Amino acid sequence: MRLPGHRTGDVGDQGSISFFVVGCVIGFFALAGLTFDGGGKVHEGERADAVAREAARAACEQVDQRAVLSGVYRLNRTWARQAGAKYASSANMTGYTLSFPQRDVCKVTLKADYRTQLLDLIGITDLPVTGSGQARFVYGVTGIEG
Repeated sequence: MRLPGHRTGDVGDQGSISFFVVGCVIGFFALAGLTFDGGGKVHEGERADAVAREAARAACEQVDQRAVLSGVYRLNRTWARQAGAKYASSANMTGYTLSFPQRDVCKVTLKADYRTQLLDLIGITDLPVTGSGQARFVYGVTGIEG
């Protein structure tokens, strides 16, 4: 069957639109994956920060009881490490690190992985996330802080 205005032998353009459509579909899914999984990674990072702050608070609650009896208030660093690690593991966070940048400050750093939803289709299964938080060991209140 011959279409009006169609020349015989002019077949070079057949199927060319399908490459364009395939490219657009792939681009759309890549953009959707980056948007959806990027938002998920940000949310998981906020969660990691919150867990790290709470783990630091749990660590800063560990008072050296022997020192208190002699009137000195200080952290029991061994117990602080254990309490922070226990809190972090209860929230399914890994890569737990506790440091003491100052004498009465506990700083917690956590690492986790965000499991992707759409980027998994192209082979990206996990995105790394890091959270951190710190707390100060307060051993007495002498007035209103401002």
